[in-house]
Amino acid sequence: MRILIITDAYYPSRAACAVRMKVIAEVLRTFGHDVQVLACDTSLVSAPIGYQWPDYVHFFHVAEMGEKTVVNRLRNNLSGSMGAVKAANELGDFDAVFVTSPPLLMTRAAAKIAKRKNARLIFDVRDIWPDVAYEMGSFTPGSIYGRVFSRIANSAYDAASLITTVSPGKAEKIRARLKVDTSYKVEIIANGLDLNFVEQECDPAVEERFELDEGPICTYIGNIGLAQGLGRLLDLAKSRPDVRFLVFGDGAEKASLEARAEKEAIANVRFCGLLDSQGVYTVLRHSAVSFVPLVNSNLSDSVPTKMFEAIGCGCPVLLAAQGDSVRILDDLKLGIAAAPEDFDQLRAALDRLVDEPFSAERVAVARKRVAESYSRQSEAEKLAILIDEICRR
Repeated sequence: MRILIITDAYYPSRAACAVRMKVIAEVLRTFGHDVQVLACDTSLVSAPIGYQWPDYVHFFHVAEMGEKTVVNRLRNNLSGSMGAVKAANELGDFDAVFVTSPPLLMTRAAAKIAKRKNARLIFDVRDIWPDVAYEMGSFTPGSIYGRVFSRIANSAYDAASLITTVSPGKAEKIRARLKVDTSYKVEIIANGLDLNFVEQECDPAVEERFELDEGPICTYIGNIGLAQGLGRLLDLAKSRPDVRFLVFGDGAEKASLEARAEKEAIANVRFCGLLDSQGVYTVLRHSAVSFVPLVNSNLSDSVPTKMFEAIGCGCPVLLAAQGDSVRILDDLKLGIAAAPEDFDQLRAALDRLVDEPFSAERVAVARKRVAESYSRQSEAEKLAILIDEICRR
């Protein structure tokens, strides 16, 4: 079959979405399908010098986001939708169009492309919009943004032949929004560990640059935005001055967090910028704790990908969350979870992880289990079978 994947981010971007889509595309190709990928050109911002992408990957231009206001986000997303439609016109016909969200507006482009090419539409939901915006307090159901995004989401649910999502909680929410006789369309294709990630070697230059042999180290790696609630990391750093806190990434909240750390003289926090995949692997292999936070307990159906990468590297997780991600961490048994709002529990969990390290045997068992039971590759194989089924109906 010919399958078109439409995504906001793709390799060489290190965004969780980019990694998810890269694994899906590669697995679908191993099944013998002709896979073409359309992605925003912002994916190339951190590309290595001289990087040449595969000929089945195509990048289209989007307006720069700049400050992440609602207006700028809409402008960026609308330009991406138009760019995707234009780029798809040059790629011929398809049997299936697979689109991942957010951004939700990209689904409008995908539905239009699928209709033009008489293809099945597959809607991959990583975060449920606008629900996640309500949960973070960004806007309310009665607002114009809430009404518009709800209409777009419902239209995509109706148009899709298959709806995939990443956790049981999200699947339950989506089914509740569908017509009773279409809930069968929802399937879970979970987030997980990219097995290629843990096959790397440590980078000596990264070890030296960040003095990774001087610990203990608590690491955060990922987007520094509203959904992460990284103010808690600064609170934890103030309570444990003997622990080094290394923050890797970028995002809307980075400047304010840096300003607070400077104002409050939190000397054991270091903002370290971006890392490539090998750098992430290296840091996690040397860290005593990986801090994996969500801003509040409302995001109970979210499962941060960084948790799988940390455990795959043998790094215990301090998870500030409730719900689906806690159940997975309980299964993997390499970390402690606490509610994001409960600082005392988070502090006690950090103390325990730093002062009472897991045994080498426990770490080895967890690394093996996450690779065997929570890999992106096995989930992508499940997706390949589902796509084959819906296209042959």
